[in-house]
Amino acid sequence: MRLTITRLELILVGLALSTLAIIAPLPLYLVALILFGLPHVLWELNWVKHTYGYQLPPLVWWLWGVILGIQALGRLGVWLGGWSSTISSGIDISTLGLLLAVSFYLGYQQQSTRLRFKLSLLALAVGGIYLALQQHNIVGVLLILAILHNFTPLFLVQSHQYFDQLPATRTLKLLFSLPFLVVLLIMVSGYKAESTIDFWLPTEAVWLQTWVKTGFNAVLSGLVLSQCLHYYSVLRLMPSTLPKNAIQSGQILAVILSALLTLYFIDDFNHARQLYSVASGVHAWLELPLIALLLTGVFSTLARPASGAASP
Repeated sequence: MRLTITRLELILVGLALSTLAIIAPLPLYLVALILFGLPHVLWELNWVKHTYGYQLPPLVWWLWGVILGIQALGRLGVWLGGWSSTISSGIDISTLGLLLAVSFYLGYQQQSTRLRFKLSLLALAVGGIYLALQQHNIVGVLLILAILHNFTPLFLVQSHQYFDQLPATRTLKLLFSLPFLVVLLIMVSGYKAESTIDFWLPTEAVWLQTWVKTGFNAVLSGLVLSQCLHYYSVLRLMPSTLPKNAIQSGQILAVILSALLTLYFIDDFNHARQLYSVASGVHAWLELPLIALLLTGVFSTLARPASGAASP
């Protein structure tokens, strides 16, 4: 039996994660990644399937599926040792461009002037990514996208959805304001967690450290907190918007796969993270064109009435 989501729970979870992100950000990051990384990917894919699966033409899902398969092969090649990370990064950016191109094409077929204005802004954003690539900063682009991915629940849930009795969008806005408050608190207080000294840093943090000279520890705590809130939103909050049978769909298999990957993480962290990146890359890249359709309003013009759950 699932417990009802309450304001007290949100307050306690927010306080606990904020405290841990301040005093021990990197250990918290490692534990969260190992225990909740793959579960959150599988839960989120299931949520997208049952929330949006029937509301776009099947051809769109097929096109996205083929493109995402190419991206997965690129990352799988790195795990198998056949390809370099440079090749994989190039495939990542290329497939993202193709995914967004499908979204852009869908939107440009619509007749709304306002819609085309929004799509023009999207095109400018894609152009910005292209210019960054011209400066040979492909890793920076990918890592910025990885950081922004933590906040995707804010854009995926719809205004009419509820986490039990709590408005979904308002709840997520309050939760995801915490990382910014934590950053501000640390910068004002000057506190520096001992666990960040001579401790292993994820790739995102290493890159960030070269660009953020002042307040790096504050930003690090904020990013770790945002990732933990992302996991909490996907695993606990967002499933509450689905019917009970949709929540339980494939859950046993997901738990088994997650347990096996956790054992792999414990045995060989670096290679396990490469394998995990195959799944995490697919789910992150799927969200971006979907969010583009939602933000520009294309989705509402293409959506079909839902008649049940369909697989993307």
